[in-house]
Amino acid sequence: MADIIYGFHSISPIVWKTPELIGTLYCEHGRTDKRINELIAEAQERNIPVELINKTKLDKIAQTNKHQGVVAELNEVTKKDLSLKSTLKELEGKSGSIIVVLDGVTDPHNLGAIIRSCDCFGVDAVVLPKDNSANINATVAKVSSGAINNVPVIVVNNISRALDEIKDYGYWIAGTTLADNSVELFDFKPDNKIVWVLGSEGSGIRRLVAENCDHLVSIPMYGGTQSLNVSVAAGVVLSYTQFMKNKKVN
Repeated sequence: MADIIYGFHSISPIVWKTPELIGTLYCEHGRTDKRINELIAEAQERNIPVELINKTKLDKIAQTNKHQGVVAELNEVTKKDLSLKSTLKELEGKSGSIIVVLDGVTDPHNLGAIIRSCDCFGVDAVVLPKDNSANINATVAKVSSGAINNVPVIVVNNISRALDEIKDYGYWIAGTTLADNSVELFDFKPDNKIVWVLGSEGSGIRRLVAENCDHLVSIPMYGGTQSLNVSVAAGVVLSYTQFMKNKKVN
């Protein structure tokens, strides 16, 4: 079943930024709304099929009546066939390269948000396991706000073996954790070529994956809550990494 989204805040950015993700735009027939007219015009300009249907049908497609008169059916995301080895070879001569490896991130909204942060902070590739991971789908693409088109996403059979392969290309591996033997993020000096490993919110990175890390790093907490959403944690460590790299340059 195709993914369905509704409402102006969800649909408008996709029409503007990544129209290829929308299979069909459904709008409420007879509704006189300037925003709907503008959205239809933009969709038609970008060759998105538009159907005008009555509110009853629109409610049924959206499975809610809180859709503001606009519902979109999303296309399946075309997955690029990327290999880890070929990506590493392309990055071989790049100084300051950053790769993100995800271990057990199964929520597509978290995955999409992480990919968006990766694009914002100049990450060169994201590596996912074949199993125990959210799939790259229309929901991920929507949440990433188009970043899925900018950041290579590589699916591997085994994370631990992938980390060994990445190390052969001169990267150092940093895993995020709350373990007692970790160093606090703001005391950590990222290496020139760095990999950040982030795990699931429930259990974090797995033991065997942690054993493959050169550094274990924790984000200091100053309030009552002692953990972060994994997508927020990704933004924190990536922002810090770029800050430290720019500090070295300057």
